[in-house]
Amino acid sequence: MAIVIENSTYDPSESGYNKIPEGTYPAHVTAVHSTKFDDTGKSVYNLIFTAADEVKNLKVPKLVSDGNGGYTQDGEISGEFIKGKTFRFADKKSMWLNPYPEKGKGWQNERYVNYSTNLGVEFPKAEDGKEIQLVEIEESDILGNPCLVRVIDEPWEYKGKSGIALKVIDVLEWKDGTKLSKDELQADDLPF
Repeated sequence: MAIVIENSTYDPSESGYNKIPEGTYPAHVTAVHSTKFDDTGKSVYNLIFTAADEVKNLKVPKLVSDGNGGYTQDGEISGEFIKGKTFRFADKKSMWLNPYPEKGKGWQNERYVNYSTNLGVEFPKAEDGKEIQLVEIEESDILGNPCLVRVIDEPWEYKGKSGIALKVIDVLEWKDGTKLSKDELQADDLPF
């Protein structure tokens, strides 16, 4: 017969996995991976965003499993459990810089300019005063910078396995956010 453990209880309402809901969260850029393609001159920037401490001030939907692979909302909880979680760009949402787009394809730099601007990068005006002069950003230009990231569930498949992961589909300006110092960025790398 099982033996009762004195003063030891289990409360199912206090345990379990909290699924991060789709939404917009305060974050910082905590890693920058860029690749420049010599044959085209294009560059791609894949960023890692880490949810900021301020996420604890948000109320988010509490999602519970519906038993069929989906989730339903069961009230609201503090967003504190999201703090420190990392997010990456969704497929086809990375920042691409095309310094010399073909005529009529200037739109290829729209996401790059918008995301960079929302991360605090300033672009000078071109000589005509109407166009924006492109700049090639470096890691130091955006590492630690605050932003708001909009994340959604995105299905994935890899080597016969599949699932759903939260991915960044938009980077917005966080007007009240403050840049992380080098010390704060290094502290995020600690394993404890």
